[in-house]
Amino acid sequence: MDRFLGSKKSTNIIIIENEELNHLYAKRVKVGQKLEVFLEGKIYLCTLERLTKNRAFCLVEKELETSIPLPMITLYQCVPVELKTMDFIVEKISEVGAFKLVPVISNRSFQNIQAIKKRFERWRKIALASFKQCKRPKPLEIEEPIHLKNIKADADLSLFLDSFEKEKGIKDVKLDGVKTINLLVGPEGGLAIKEAEFLKSLGYIPVRLYPYILRSETASILGVGLLMNISMLPMPTCLE
Repeated sequence: MDRFLGSKKSTNIIIIENEELNHLYAKRVKVGQKLEVFLEGKIYLCTLERLTKNRAFCLVEKELETSIPLPMITLYQCVPVELKTMDFIVEKISEVGAFKLVPVISNRSFQNIQAIKKRFERWRKIALASFKQCKRPKPLEIEEPIHLKNIKADADLSLFLDSFEKEKGIKDVKLDGVKTINLLVGPEGGLAIKEAEFLKSLGYIPVRLYPYILRSETASILGVGLLMNISMLPMPTCLE
């Protein structure tokens, strides 16, 4: 069943218009067909009741119950020097289940915080497109960028990927009962030694991915995906 973004709601009718209407036309959705519509943080099961050149009128059948898969992973991503690489990261970590993305400025990362903020609208559009495609219960959250020195260890488990770490792989992490995870992924060239030591002082555990040294964007996707899939917690159905 296709999913679309609604623009407004009046009683039991949700209206789809503008760019999203073009998407509906491209999908060849017909009057009488069922569809999912997302509006104001909620997902509704609807029937397409009427279709005009400028609007689609969707009759709400019911609000769908949603549940967030656990663990809820916040990815602290050191921003790649090639800033457009973040577009790819946003799309793919959304698909593999990250709950939140926080861009991080570190010693070897992209440094221009204003340029990062200018990409936010694009990243949110990418996250919404991914939300529709992979049927997440809610879109990936994207927070304002921070400097690494301001990072917090406020989850049940805090990890950072370190290709120089020899003792512990990500598969060795104990996830039984863990509901929230902070995962920090460094930039090209990795974290500086002082940065790694700082993270350890906060309680972050260094882990690595085997067998090779990965690009930052590959490490992010694989790290989030593995943590979601090896978690000891049962994975609830996203839409019930």
